[in-house]
Amino acid sequence: MASATPPKQPESPRFTPPGQLPDREAPVGNGKRWTGILLLAMLLLGLLVVFVLPDLVQHRAASPENPPPAVNAPGPAVTPATDADARREAEQALRDYLELRARLELENVSVWGEPEWGRSIALADDGDRHFARQQFRPAADAYTAAKQGLQALAEGKPQRFAAAIEAGTRALADNDSDTATDRFELALAIRPEDPAALLGLQRARQRPGVLAHMQQGEAAEGRGDLAAARDAFAQAAAGDGDYEPAAAALQRVSGQLEALGYQDAMTRALAALDSGRLAEAGRALQEAAALRPDDAALRDARRRLAALRQQARLEGLRRKAQTREQAEDWEGAAGHYREALRVDSKAAFANDGLARATQRARLHEQIDHYLDEPAQLYSSEPLANAGQLLEAAASAPGSESQLAGKLERLQRLVTEARTPVPVSLRSDGETDVVIYHVGRLGRFENHAMKLRPGDYTVVGSRAGYRDVRRTLSVRPGSPGMPLVIRCEEPV
Repeated sequence: MASATPPKQPESPRFTPPGQLPDREAPVGNGKRWTGILLLAMLLLGLLVVFVLPDLVQHRAASPENPPPAVNAPGPAVTPATDADARREAEQALRDYLELRARLELENVSVWGEPEWGRSIALADDGDRHFARQQFRPAADAYTAAKQGLQALAEGKPQRFAAAIEAGTRALADNDSDTATDRFELALAIRPEDPAALLGLQRARQRPGVLAHMQQGEAAEGRGDLAAARDAFAQAAAGDGDYEPAAAALQRVSGQLEALGYQDAMTRALAALDSGRLAEAGRALQEAAALRPDDAALRDARRRLAALRQQARLEGLRRKAQTREQAEDWEGAAGHYREALRVDSKAAFANDGLARATQRARLHEQIDHYLDEPAQLYSSEPLANAGQLLEAAASAPGSESQLAGKLERLQRLVTEARTPVPVSLRSDGETDVVIYHVGRLGRFENHAMKLRPGDYTVVGSRAGYRDVRRTLSVRPGSPGMPLVIRCEEPV
């Protein structure tokens, strides 16, 4: 009996679900969009299994590409009942396999499932050949084995994902960006929206640029250009914030630049302090503080600057006060001394100067009191006080011209107030004349005498006449007109 011609092997169904990555270089799609498409595909898959798959199985088994074997083909002798059971078993095994396969193809199994995926396809193809020859038991075994392989793929999906992530991470650590990119893309084929895989892929794609910046930074650091090195390392760190060598290099070079900048600022600050350029020193210390605010040397320099600033402030106030003293502006000088004491309450020059300025200001005030109203000196008590004031001011420095002028004027007024002035009185020889605080003059027609400047009360009395009262004003210099004092109004 001639042997039957082997049937043409049917091609396994190939599904290209929306979520499959057709190309390893293609970017991962939007998760939400693929989720919707996946749900729709699963719905269609259910309809396929329920309504279409039985016909598909029947068609796959009896298609022109898989004709039944010839009558004279060798084969096992089976009863019709047994053959039908085996056929149903094979068909069920095929349906189970196709259902699982369709689901896995929606999950990009062709990308991440090799080589197990290929072996399952090959087993299914063997099943097809057995089914075409009506070898239903071997066909069922082949389909079952293919399904079991797919089940193993589905169950091992988490392990495959973890292994891809681990391999990508190791490759990144070795700066093998190509391998890292491949592994993270594989991980994303398994879990398209996984954050760790997305980040790993991003880092892997950026790694060549990061390494280029690192090389630039190392070269710049080697030739002593720390500023350029810092910029290059900063670009590397910006490209991959988790790349520790870039962060470490940036920190190292930045620390060196900080140290150099701090040293330079402190050098300039100390030089300025030594030469008394306090404003320049302050600016340099501000630069140093921006780099190392807690450094002990900085604190010492700041204390020195504060002391020098205080000293300069006090010296400035001292000069201002002395200038006011030279102008005999004792109130102004006292104001500067008070301000100096607010800066340093223990400043000896300010305490001494304030006492001196206050005393001088009081002296001028007292002298001005008599100079403004000389008539006060015509009374005994003010005249005596003015005399004491002159004695107290006798020790005043001769360099105080304003004070000397005032003392000279006051002395002249006191002398005039103490010098008697000739005065003349006229009466009728009948009136009895008395000058209060001077004495009784009696009756006269003409009377000449000397009195110190001042105002005197002259009273005349006569029996049978009304008393008269006159005021005699005596002023320094030539005598005034004679004062007439007589009682002329009868009672």
